[in-house]
Amino acid sequence: MKTLGVKIVFGLILLVVLLVLLRGTILSWTVINPGYTGIKINRLIDRGISRENVVTGFVFYNPIQSVIVVYPTFVQRVIWTHDMQEGSRTNEELTFNTKDSVPVTLDVAVSYLLDAAKVPEFYTKFRADHIESFTHGYLRDTARNVVVSVGSEYSFDDVNGAKKEEFLDRITRELNARVNPLGITIQQFGLVGALRPPQALLEAVNAKTKAIQDSIRTENEVRAAQAEAKKRVAIAEGEAAANRALASSLDDRLLAWERIKLQREAINKWNGQMPSVMSGGEGNGMLFNIPAPTSANK
Repeated sequence: MKTLGVKIVFGLILLVVLLVLLRGTILSWTVINPGYTGIKINRLIDRGISRENVVTGFVFYNPIQSVIVVYPTFVQRVIWTHDMQEGSRTNEELTFNTKDSVPVTLDVAVSYLLDAAKVPEFYTKFRADHIESFTHGYLRDTARNVVVSVGSEYSFDDVNGAKKEEFLDRITRELNARVNPLGITIQQFGLVGALRPPQALLEAVNAKTKAIQDSIRTENEVRAAQAEAKKRVAIAEGEAAANRALASSLDDRLLAWERIKLQREAINKWNGQMPSVMSGGEGNGMLFNIPAPTSANK
């Protein structure tokens, strides 16, 4: 019984060794995970890749005769920028000239999707063992050409202002039109940061923006001053109208009535002494008590 167990263990070890030797010579295997598509390429026959060469899941192959190339079929994202800390370690910014001859550089982020059904044709055309070689090669060159072509139809003020979204949308549509036949769909094409014109132009744009802001602020201040002046005029005119209305209402009967009221108040306050001086005449005068002179004033 013990001898049988030893034989089984020895047989398993021998099988593992045999599989290891086979994996490096005439038999190998790999796993194509979900989200990827693999194609089995026959190294000994120079022919195109057909749909029968597409493989998924657990795949066995002869490493001497065949090779498995795997492509991702989920969304890929790449950044082309001058910043070597983001994206590639080299400067991959894109450059174009506007229709008013302004050189502009820009950093972009691109997202794209590879159609799994067109992977065989994709490999036949590009012979790329890794998707990155296509991304930083053909795709970037095509994107750069599209940016140069579309950018030449806009002025700098357009692409840096109201027509920026239109500019990016046109680039996305044109780039899609060029790569769709290859099984590539552009999901997004957008800027990373701001456009970079020459420094002198940037300073001029900032100065122009400041001048516009100063002009708007001055105009608002003038409007505020005009409004305040109109307010003061309106108040003054209202007060003048009120005074005129009051003056026109003071007729002789009202004035006589006011004099009677004052005389009545004076009578109510009289202390019984005869007044020393009477002002006015014709019975319309008012009574005033003049204090007697003191010895100091004699």
